Formats: sequence, C-alpha cells, structure tokens
Amino acid sequence: MTASVEIKGWCPGARRPMPSGDGLIVRVRPHGGALPVSALRELAEAARRYGNGQIDLTRRANLQIRGVSSETLAPLWELMASLGLLDDSAELEAIRNIVVNPLAGLDPAEWVDMRPVAAELETLLASDPALHALPPKFGFALDGGGRLPLTGLAADVRLVACGGTEARRIAVGIAGSNDDVWLGTAAVTDAASTAVHLARLVLQHSPTRRSATLQPQASAAIRAELGLDVSNAVATASATISQRRCGVIALTDQTCAVGLGVPFGRIDSGTLARLAAMLAAHDVAEVRLSPWRALYVAAGAVTAEQLAADAARLGLVVDDAGPLMRIDACSGVDCCPSTGLATRQHAGLLADAMARTGFNGTLHVSGCAKGCARSAAADVVLVGEGEGYHVVRNGTVKSEPCGMLDPTEIDVDGLFETKEKADV
Repeated sequence: MTASVEIKGWCPGARRPMPSGDGLIVRVRPHGGALPVSALRELAEAARRYGNGQIDLTRRANLQIRGVSSETLAPLWELMASLGLLDDSAELEAIRNIVVNPLAGLDPAEWVDMRPVAAELETLLASDPALHALPPKFGFALDGGGRLPLTGLAADVRLVACGGTEARRIAVGIAGSNDDVWLGTAAVTDAASTAVHLARLVLQHSPTRRSATLQPQASAAIRAELGLDVSNAVATASATISQRRCGVIALTDQTCAVGLGVPFGRIDSGTLARLAAMLAAHDVAEVRLSPWRALYVAAGAVTAEQLAADAARLGLVVDDAGPLMRIDACSGVDCCPSTGLATRQHAGLLADAMARTGFNGTLHVSGCAKGCARSAAADVVLVGEGEGYHVVRNGTVKSEPCGMLDPTEIDVDGLFETKEKADV
C-alpha cells in the first residue's frame, strides 16, 4: 500500500496551532484533565466566535478548537489565558502531554489519586529547559487504577499505582517496541521526579527521543541508572474495573460518575454550550476529559440518571452497547488536505451496519495512511487512498491490507461478517 501524505510528527497546540483544511487547529490542554463547567461554556462560545464552531476531543484528553484564523487567534489566546489554559511558551506547551485517570480523586476504588503527581510533574517539566527537547508527541500516562484505568493508552513514560494495601507504590515503565518495559517501582512522593529523570534518560539514549525505539541495551542502562526497587513484581492496579465507559457508573451507594461519549470525538459549539448549561443547572461544577473521547462528571445517583437522559437528547452517547464509541474516524474531506474522503459520513453509515449485523468489534476509518484518529490496532481498518479504502483486518493503518473498498459500493454487511461467516 502506498500513500503520499505528510506525517508532521507534531501535534497542534495553542501557541503553535496547526494549519488544516478548515483553518487553524488550536489545542486546549486542561491541567490534570479537568475543566470547570464555566470554562467549558466559555470555550464553546470561543469556538463559535473565533473558529468554525467545531470542537474535537482528542486521544490525549484535550480539546481542539477548529477553524481559527490568523485574525481570531490573538483574542482566543486572551480568553485561554484568562482561564489559565495558555502556557507561557510553545516549547513548554508541547511537552505538557500528561494523561490522568478521568475519575482521579472521585473514585473510591482507585489506588492512588494521581492528580498531585501530575501537578508536580507539570512544575518539573516547566523548570528544566533541557526537557524542551522532548518530541511533541512524547507522552506521560499517570494511572491510579480504579474503575477507569488507562490500560492500553500509549505513552513514553508510564506511572501505574501498584503494591499491597498497606504500601502503595508506583510502577515505572516505558513503551517498548511491542509492549511496556517495567523498570521498577518508586514511592508515590518520588513518582514525578522519577518520571522527569526517566524522560532525560530517554533523550540521552534514544535515537528518536522516543522510548519505543530504545534498544534493549539502552533500556538496561536506563534501568541501572534509575536504580529503582525491582524486588516486587510490577502489577497494574486491579481495583474494580467498570464494564462500561459511557452512561451511569456507580462509585458509592450515593455517588456516581456519568460518562458522556462524543461520537467520533466531534461536537459543535451549540451542543457543547447546551451541555455546559445543563451541567450547571444540575449543580455540576467540573468536567473531566478522557482519552476515549468522552467527558465525565460526578453526581448523586438520582441526578446522574437525569444527566444521562438529558445528554442522550443532546446526541451524546450514554450506552456502550451501541457501536459509535467503538469507531474512530478522522476529520476527512474539507477538514484535512490529506484526503478527499468523507470519513465521518462513511463511519456513520458503517455504524448502522455494525448495529444491524451485530458486529461487536472496533472500526477505524482513516482518510490516509497517517492514522491520526487511532494508533492502536482495530478489528477492521479502512485506510484511504485516492477515492477508495484499503481494508485491513486485525491491524493498524500500517498493516498489510487484504482488499479494497469503493465507498460508493460499500457491501457493509459483508465488511463486518464474523470469521465463522467469512474467512477473509
């Protein structure tokens, strides 16, 4: 499979927005993955006033305001600064890629509240100019466990709560070529400084400055230099994991979280403003972002059910049983110059086919070979080239395709046949 696309190797920011087919993309990085509902409302209005009214939820638990122009960028910056969401420099912003469990501090089943670790990590990253050499895609995953762990989220540096009930520890790992490489454990109070030390070592030893390209001998040298406690087997926090990500998730007998899925990660400013008003009306003060293109709020049990019902009327997903949250689709034509395919329109049609055929797997619809919407493998992957899609099964956009699909003649039922029906 061949494709002529430009893989930029960087992500949009606020200080350094990315040009796209519909204007500039400005990324908003909330601190600790949380936003006051009042700020969410102001960002919705900003997307309408300074952009084209379209907002993306990213896989790094951020927001992106689309369609910003060179004339409207400065007033958008001014608003973001007033909300405490604008970094002092593009270099600092680019390396502040920290994802925390969306229920951190709310979930009684979590092992460690990682928000203080994230705050200290932000401070340490800002204090060392040498760390500005980290690539913009270099990421930190801080997983305290609980009902919504960050299992499967790609990250260069991974901190995961572990240990017995009496002595919580933080397992420290890096992304390997095939799986995570665990280097030992640290005390919770040392976790942030250990993560920064590890990032410096990756810069020193990796030819790409990313941990996944470290050679085995380099990983061994890093492990030796860190000098972490390796006496205990590294295990991820295994508290009660929720079987659902969308809808009402019970936390205690009296409290719940509500997961509000955003189809394909795209929401318009009007819907987001109505959501913010609805949350405020129910006395919800804060919203949490997640890497699953879903927002989370905490509420009492009765209020949570009402919130879920109201959100469903806004078009948000509150039921994991449907296919929408199992589909990743990039922006497609008119938003990205790398493709002429209407990826999200096609994804919507395919969602109907998934529901009709009972297909319970995952789907990735990518307009080109960059695969911006999803890096992990999916059961079915469509990779755009020219006016059609290459079909990949059980792989990524980089995998070998098994066929070609014409969007105008989609045999959608056949695409989702199970192995028992068709051995493709």
